[in-house]
Amino acid sequence: MQRFLPVGKDAKGAARFLLAALPALGAVLTALAVTGDVVGRMARNHPWASFGAFGCGAVAVFLGAVAAFGLREGSSEERRVLYLGLGVLGAGLVFTVYAGVRTWGDRPQPSITVTPKSASKVAVSVKGIGLRSSDHIVIEVEQLLRVRDRNGRPAWKRGEPLYGASLGPNDSGEIDHTADVSLPAGDFDDLEARAWIGDKPTSCEAGGRTTGCVRVHIQRPQERPQLAVTWETFVRVPRLLLRLRARNLPQRPARSMTLRVYGLAPGQAARHLAEWSLAPDADGVFDRHLAVVVGRAFTDVCVVASISSREPPCPAPVEDGTVWSRLAVPAVQ
Repeated sequence: MQRFLPVGKDAKGAARFLLAALPALGAVLTALAVTGDVVGRMARNHPWASFGAFGCGAVAVFLGAVAAFGLREGSSEERRVLYLGLGVLGAGLVFTVYAGVRTWGDRPQPSITVTPKSASKVAVSVKGIGLRSSDHIVIEVEQLLRVRDRNGRPAWKRGEPLYGASLGPNDSGEIDHTADVSLPAGDFDDLEARAWIGDKPTSCEAGGRTTGCVRVHIQRPQERPQLAVTWETFVRVPRLLLRLRARNLPQRPARSMTLRVYGLAPGQAARHLAEWSLAPDADGVFDRHLAVVVGRAFTDVCVVASISSREPPCPAPVEDGTVWSRLAVPAVQ
């Protein structure tokens, strides 16, 4: 009994089998259901195994062509080339199975994006594929506060958590999740969003194949106060109506708004008619409506609002955070 594949008059059939090496690899890939984008993942994540699979297939085709058309039928050279080609084809099939199975076991890094929608809201989107039924993607969004390290260089320190979630995959092993995250008032303007599978990473710099991370700067410009002043004249005694607005005021250190109303008369010192020290709401916003009875003893009133001075004069010098307005008291009708 012959120990090896007979190649005599059947050698041409063996050579034709080698010429079909690439379709044979395709049949193995189909049997493994490694098709479409998964083939691309196999080539990206396991390049050497993929190169070995398709390279061996190409070499097997070449050896089959040599045996079929370049060598004498029944010769020892034909026999050696055929055996070599069958060995190369077998190695290619092994590489194919190895790369396909490894690709099945891959857990790609989650994809996470942060899209600013306004000065007080961002959208966080997370996508993941190739997840096992027992896997969960954990999402965490935190404040980043700017500090200085020991060498005086800019650095970041984690602040309060803003959003967290633990999500499981669907039946296809995929996750596609988007959430709107509201930003509280404060003087932070950087965010760090992370998504990971398994153990929690130490930081964005830690990296890893199962960790996605993004840092984003949110434009939150602090506004100067907006002061609107009008007279209410249909009453018996003139009354001053005030509206004071501002947004995005910091909480560390806490800022308050000083509002003063002065009565002015020729030859007399300015007299305090009213004074307030106001705090913003939970969103860092001022929006106040106030009224002050002025009377007829003054010719003018001066109104000043400031977040930079506790005792602002009126008229006030030009500085950030201070606005003022001077108006004449309406004459008697």
